[in-house]
Amino acid sequence: MKNSADLPATGESHSAPLDETDLALVNALQAAPRASWTLIGQALGISAVTAARRWERLRSRGLAWVTAYGGAFVQEVNCAAFVEVDCHPSQVRAVTERLVRDPRITGIEHVSGGTDLFLTVMVSDLTALSQLSIEVIGAQEGVNATRSMIATHLFTEGSRWDLRSLAPHQRGMLRPGDDAPSTGIGTVAPEDRPLLIALGRDGRLGYGELAEATGMSESTVRRRVSRMLREGSVIPRCEIAHGISGFPVFVHYLADVPSAAMARIGASIAAVTEVRMCASIAARHALLITAWVRSVPDTRRLEAHLAERFPELAIQDRRLTLANPKRMGHLLDPEGRNTGFVPMDLWA
Repeated sequence: MKNSADLPATGESHSAPLDETDLALVNALQAAPRASWTLIGQALGISAVTAARRWERLRSRGLAWVTAYGGAFVQEVNCAAFVEVDCHPSQVRAVTERLVRDPRITGIEHVSGGTDLFLTVMVSDLTALSQLSIEVIGAQEGVNATRSMIATHLFTEGSRWDLRSLAPHQRGMLRPGDDAPSTGIGTVAPEDRPLLIALGRDGRLGYGELAEATGMSESTVRRRVSRMLREGSVIPRCEIAHGISGFPVFVHYLADVPSAAMARIGASIAAVTEVRMCASIAARHALLITAWVRSVPDTRRLEAHLAERFPELAIQDRRLTLANPKRMGHLLDPEGRNTGFVPMDLWA
């Protein structure tokens, strides 16, 4: 069996591009975030020890990590929303630093266009969103206005986006039932809260580690986590620092779509390779599309492609991400490296 060299020496820049085996390893974990190192190694043609060692080097440098989340972003039984925040120019950084520690605000982006901050929020219900918007976000010194866009349906989200570094046979080894949907019958209960928080920090924690972190028995942990994974009420997700991903530019499009065509167009847009998230929203516009692309000019090329392919789609506005200090609970430096974690907790 072929073995690959280890990562570059520690003295090399953290933001150095990853080699092909590193990229394939991250992609393998995007396809199967909790797969065993034995299976990962078999798919990549390296030993389990080499796969685990390479991953630990990536993880310890903040270049890649596995998280997990549930509730609003998978079963749509709670409330997922996107909140635009207008700030006084001198207060954008201070507002960001105050909001970044809130467990209900899972993502923060500083964006171009008609607003300053773009927040991803997960809360228990609409009342909780109102409270968060008015009493926490809107009450911040330097905040001039907020606008909430509530997700009514997610056609795709970040756990389904990947680097496309694997060959089809490798992906088949990792996900033999790739197109099989989850049962979709479960919900995330408050008693699962400790497990979600622990998995949010590290989505690859084993059952014994989860038992130690939560105080539950290992058998209870195994039963609950297996159920949530089977039902799709918890989603593990492998992330990569965007500065080394090859797709360092994020764009959000706000679009209008005729209601009768929403399901068809939303599902088709979700299959576009650059699209990372696509959601119908209750807001001024009907659809939110988020994509990762290779360059700023690619945002226009993608927009032109979407307009040509979907004539009924009318893109009304767009936002480029200037900085992304928080993504799905994890704190990021300017190059997207993971530097810390704020537990995602929609019951907070």
